[in-house]
Amino acid sequence: MDAKNWKYVLWTIAYAIGLVLVVLRIEDILRAAGLLLGLLRPLVFGIVIAFVLDHPFERLRGWFLRKLRLPARRATVCAIVAVYLLAFGLLAALVGIVAPEVVRNLLRFAGSADLYLHDLQDALNRLTAALGLSRIDLSEVMALVDRYMGSLTSALSDFLPQIVEVTASVVSALATAFVSLALSVYIMSGKEKLLAQLRRCLRVYLPADWQGPLGRVAAIVYEVFDNYVAGQCKEAVILGSLCFAGMTVLRLDYAGMVSVVVGVTALVPILGAYIGGAVGVLLLLFISPAKALLFLVFLVVLQQVEGNVIYPRVVGRKIGLPGMWVLLAITVGGGLWGIWGMLLGVPLATIFYQLLRQDVRSREARLPPGE
Repeated sequence: MDAKNWKYVLWTIAYAIGLVLVVLRIEDILRAAGLLLGLLRPLVFGIVIAFVLDHPFERLRGWFLRKLRLPARRATVCAIVAVYLLAFGLLAALVGIVAPEVVRNLLRFAGSADLYLHDLQDALNRLTAALGLSRIDLSEVMALVDRYMGSLTSALSDFLPQIVEVTASVVSALATAFVSLALSVYIMSGKEKLLAQLRRCLRVYLPADWQGPLGRVAAIVYEVFDNYVAGQCKEAVILGSLCFAGMTVLRLDYAGMVSVVVGVTALVPILGAYIGGAVGVLLLLFISPAKALLFLVFLVVLQQVEGNVIYPRVVGRKIGLPGMWVLLAITVGGGLWGIWGMLLGVPLATIFYQLLRQDVRSREARLPPGE
């Protein structure tokens, strides 16, 4: 055999040996991969933070360059400081406004749970009597709730300040958060240099016929995640704000807590707002079935406005993923990786869908006419 055939045989033997080792040591490989991902967690968080803050950073840097005529390096430093001060300020304002409301509503719900159950029992009695059904007894549930809610109320009242202090000290002491923030600053300030170095490495170590397709895949990945993250965050803020304003006008209870839940769950497309709405209906059902029904009607109207007005304008059709694919991505992603799978399933499915569509179009273009 010539040198080419010998090389082919050696590569086949090496591949077979590697495959056998992977099969025999799959647990050790997975354990090592988990350890490696744990070590790289600050880098991953830093990349995520830099990715989220990149748009406001670029706008601020452009403003410093055009309006204030600052040098490029000084404009970059000023933009980084400004964007992080803005992010921390918004986070502190959100926590300062929402946290007391959530704690107050939790204490109120815990203290009034027994009364809510009595009202629910009366409503069930009237409903079963009207329908001619047997009476539903909630006395055991009431006794259980009365036993544990009192201890929960006292625990929340006594230990909440200590919990907040301990949490703040632990969070402030976490080295991972500090390293992630430092890495995000470095990534944002030197992203042009980092991308140039990455391109040089890929150009040197990858075959020439791989570089073009890999660049196109990277462009699609960046565009999809950029559109998805920015659009979903804007939509969640708008939807939560509209929910809070509507519940305040309608004088519904738990406006702050329910609006936060609706806004956070709205990050999950299609199903998110309904999950948050179910929490609101359940809470209001204990207070008044009429208020729960009013909130349900309001939420349905809000969902129609969100689906037909807010989502097309804020997120738009840049993602380009059909509704069936979105629902399938959420279902499969949630089944595999839980809440993270529901959040990341849609952009990953969008990337796969766009790559598949481009490949199909390119293959159709190469087909002979008439086929």
